Amino acid sequence: MASVSVSHLIIFIAAMVVAASVAGALTTTVNDISNAIDEQGPSVSDDIRSDITIINDAGSPVVDTSTDPNTIELYVKNTGQRELNTNTRSIDVLVNGQFSVADSVEVVSNNDGVWGQNDVARVNVTDGGNALDNPGENRVKLIIGGSEDIFIWEM
Repeated sequence: MASVSVSHLIIFIAAMVVAASVAGALTTTVNDISNAIDEQGPSVSDDIRSDITIINDAGSPVVDTSTDPNTIELYVKNTGQRELNTNTRSIDVLVNGQFSVADSVEVVSNNDGVWGQNDVARVNVTDGGNALDNPGENRVKLIIGGSEDIFIWEM
């Protein structure tokens, strides 16, 4: 009978050691996740509060074909809650799937140059490659401050 009690005691102690190990590992993992959320929270909050909408008329000319290379002129409205950066380096552009660079950003809805909520900016993009050589449907994807919009037009 004593051997049964010793066996149960050994199994109980082993179970406690395993439970303590698992609890320690879970505590470390939960702490790491909590720290990651604390670090990424403000960045995600800014991304959520920012939004853009390209407000060009698809029937109006978007591309100035008299220039070489072609220049795409987009009117972009800040429909988010936070101010957007007008630095061209903070804007990513894809023209028909090819990366391009914004040449200039000019806020046209006010005189203070701040791209705030509900303000409109003119973004000029140079098609340095041959993304616009084919007639037909064209698309440009604009990514600003974590927000993106796609504009499609016929050429």
